[in-house]
Amino acid sequence: MTINFRYKIVKRPNGTEARTPSIPVAIKGTESIDVVGLLDSGADISAIPKSIAEIIGLDLSGKRSNADGIGGKVEAIDSKVYINIKKGHENYNFQIPVKVILADNIPIILGREGFFNKFIIYFDQSELKVTLKWKGK
Repeated sequence: MTINFRYKIVKRPNGTEARTPSIPVAIKGTESIDVVGLLDSGADISAIPKSIAEIIGLDLSGKRSNADGIGGKVEAIDSKVYINIKKGHENYNFQIPVKVILADNIPIILGREGFFNKFIIYFDQSELKVTLKWKGK
Protein backbone atom coordinates (compact mmCIF):
# COMPACT_ATOMS: atom_id res chain seq x y z
CA MET A 1 0.00 0.00 0.00
CA THR A 2 1.78 3.13 -1.23
CA ILE A 3 0.89 6.70 -2.06
CA ASN A 4 2.97 8.94 -4.32
CA PHE A 5 2.94 12.72 -4.16
CA ARG A 6 4.66 15.26 -6.38
CA TYR A 7 6.61 17.96 -4.57
CA LYS A 8 4.55 21.11 -4.07
CA ILE A 9 5.56 24.63 -5.03
CA VAL A 10 5.72 26.70 -1.85
CA LYS A 11 6.12 30.46 -1.72
CA ARG A 12 8.78 31.62 0.72
CA PRO A 13 8.42 34.77 2.86
CA ASN A 14 11.04 36.50 0.68
CA GLY A 15 8.86 35.98 -2.43
CA THR A 16 10.85 33.12 -3.96
CA GLU A 17 9.38 29.69 -4.69
CA ALA A 18 10.71 26.24 -3.88
CA ARG A 19 9.57 22.69 -4.57
CA THR A 20 9.21 20.81 -1.29
CA PRO A 21 8.16 17.33 -0.16
CA SER A 22 4.80 18.61 1.06
CA ILE A 23 1.66 16.51 1.07
CA PRO A 24 -2.06 17.18 1.41
CA VAL A 25 -3.47 16.08 4.77
CA ALA A 26 -6.53 16.76 6.86
CA ILE A 27 -5.83 17.63 10.48
CA LYS A 28 -8.51 17.38 13.12
CA GLY A 29 -9.16 18.58 16.62
CA THR A 30 -12.84 19.21 17.30
CA GLU A 31 -13.01 20.46 13.69
CA SER A 32 -11.11 19.39 10.59
CA ILE A 33 -9.23 21.35 7.94
CA ASP A 34 -7.43 20.34 4.74
CA VAL A 35 -3.86 21.63 4.64
CA VAL A 36 -0.48 20.93 3.07
CA GLY A 37 2.21 19.67 5.45
CA LEU A 38 5.96 19.62 4.88
CA LEU A 39 7.58 16.22 5.50
CA ASP A 40 10.59 17.14 7.64
CA SER A 41 12.96 14.31 8.55
CA GLY A 42 14.95 16.78 10.66
CA ALA A 43 12.00 17.61 12.90
CA ASP A 44 11.64 15.50 16.03
CA ILE A 45 7.94 16.35 16.32
CA SER A 46 5.23 17.85 14.12
CA ALA A 47 4.28 21.51 14.45
CA ILE A 48 1.31 23.67 13.52
CA PRO A 49 0.81 27.43 13.86
CA LYS A 50 -1.56 28.83 16.46
CA SER A 51 -4.02 30.03 13.78
CA ILE A 52 -4.57 26.45 12.51
CA ALA A 53 -4.88 25.15 16.09
CA GLU A 54 -7.64 27.70 16.72
CA ILE A 55 -9.50 26.77 13.52
CA ILE A 56 -9.57 23.08 14.44
CA GLY A 57 -10.55 23.82 18.04
CA LEU A 58 -7.50 22.65 19.98
CA ASP A 59 -7.31 23.52 23.68
CA LEU A 60 -4.53 26.10 23.99
CA SER A 61 -4.67 26.50 27.76
CA GLY A 62 -1.88 23.95 28.38
CA LYS A 63 1.58 24.60 29.71
CA ARG A 64 3.79 26.71 27.48
CA SER A 65 7.31 25.61 26.70
CA ASN A 66 10.02 26.33 24.17
CA ALA A 67 10.32 24.48 20.89
CA ASP A 68 13.79 24.50 19.37
CA GLY A 69 14.28 24.47 15.63
CA ILE A 70 16.45 25.71 12.85
CA GLY A 71 14.94 29.17 13.32
CA GLY A 72 15.76 29.23 17.04
CA LYS A 73 13.48 28.97 20.06
CA VAL A 74 9.77 29.70 19.87
CA GLU A 75 7.00 29.45 22.43
CA ALA A 76 4.75 26.42 22.00
CA ILE A 77 2.07 24.26 23.63
CA ASP A 78 2.10 20.44 23.46
CA SER A 79 -1.03 18.89 21.97
CA LYS A 80 -2.24 16.08 19.70
CA VAL A 81 -4.15 16.06 16.41
CA TYR A 82 -5.64 13.42 14.18
CA ILE A 83 -4.19 13.15 10.69
CA ASN A 84 -5.95 11.82 7.61
CA ILE A 85 -4.02 11.06 4.43
CA LYS A 86 -5.90 9.82 1.44
CA LYS A 87 -5.35 9.38 -2.25
CA GLY A 88 -7.25 7.03 -4.52
CA HIS A 89 -8.31 3.98 -2.53
CA GLU A 90 -5.66 4.55 0.18
CA ASN A 91 -6.93 6.20 3.36
CA TYR A 92 -4.97 6.44 6.63
CA ASN A 93 -6.13 7.95 9.94
CA PHE A 94 -4.00 8.25 13.08
CA GLN A 95 -3.12 10.59 15.92
CA ILE A 96 0.20 12.41 16.27
CA PRO A 97 1.75 14.68 18.90
CA VAL A 98 2.25 18.28 17.82
CA LYS A 99 3.78 21.47 19.06
CA VAL A 100 1.37 24.36 18.59
CA ILE A 101 3.69 27.24 17.76
CA LEU A 102 2.37 30.48 19.23
CA ALA A 103 3.16 32.35 16.04
CA ASP A 104 1.66 32.18 12.58
CA ASN A 105 4.70 32.51 10.34
CA ILE A 106 5.52 28.79 10.20
CA PRO A 107 4.48 26.07 7.78
CA ILE A 108 2.77 22.92 8.98
CA ILE A 109 5.59 20.48 9.73
CA LEU A 110 5.15 16.70 9.74
CA GLY A 111 7.99 15.43 11.92
CA ARG A 112 9.31 12.02 12.88
CA GLU A 113 7.53 11.24 16.17
CA GLY A 114 4.15 9.65 15.48
CA PHE A 115 4.26 10.24 11.72
CA PHE A 116 7.43 8.78 10.17
CA ASN A 117 7.08 5.54 12.14
CA LYS A 118 3.75 4.85 10.35
CA PHE A 119 5.40 4.76 6.91
CA ILE A 120 8.48 3.83 4.98
CA ILE A 121 9.18 7.15 3.27
CA TYR A 122 11.13 7.58 0.02
CA PHE A 123 12.26 11.03 -1.06
CA ASP A 124 13.12 11.11 -4.77
CA GLN A 125 14.70 14.51 -5.26
CA SER A 126 15.56 13.95 -8.93
CA GLU A 127 11.92 13.15 -9.76
CA LEU A 128 10.53 15.67 -7.22
CA LYS A 129 8.27 13.11 -5.59
CA VAL A 130 7.77 11.43 -2.25
CA THR A 131 6.37 7.94 -1.66
CA LEU A 132 4.67 6.83 1.55
CA LYS A 133 4.44 3.09 2.16
CA TRP A 134 2.07 2.30 5.04
CA LYS A 135 3.53 0.29 7.92
CA GLY A 136 0.74 0.98 10.38
CA LYS A 137 1.00 0.70 14.13
